[in-house]
Amino acid sequence: MDITLKTIEEADLLSCAELYAATFKQKPWDEEWALDDVILRLGNFLAAPSSITIQAKDGEHLIGFLMGETEQWNGSKYFYLKEICVAPDTQRKGVGKMLMEILEKQLDELGITTLYLITQREGIPANFYSSLGFSEHDALSVISKSIKAKI
Repeated sequence: MDITLKTIEEADLLSCAELYAATFKQKPWDEEWALDDVILRLGNFLAAPSSITIQAKDGEHLIGFLMGETEQWNGSKYFYLKEICVAPDTQRKGVGKMLMEILEKQLDELGITTLYLITQREGIPANFYSSLGFSEHDALSVISKSIKAKI
């Protein structure tokens, strides 16, 4: 593979959305994404003023990307990794690790002290992040609530 890394531009949004929809359709996610929804989601991340985006290409073929944004928190800078996506046929070949290493280098240069994300608790995603040194935070948890319109 001849991998090049660069920032994601507006013109790259469609290819990122197509890769995202195809990737997350696979196991372990089994998610059906409408392309318009993915374009809106990724477009919002790309438009954030403090976003950091990186794409990986093998020649002209997009094989992975990540997106997130920096956050100021009580005297510190954090980075929230919102999405990382690697083409199914390229997974477990070091592309995700390469994207994360480049991201961490950029974050260090920007003085960002903490990188966090939300992922599945077990399985392939959790194992990937664990192999990169991530661990569950002892004091924090992700909680949610379903909102239904009251009629």
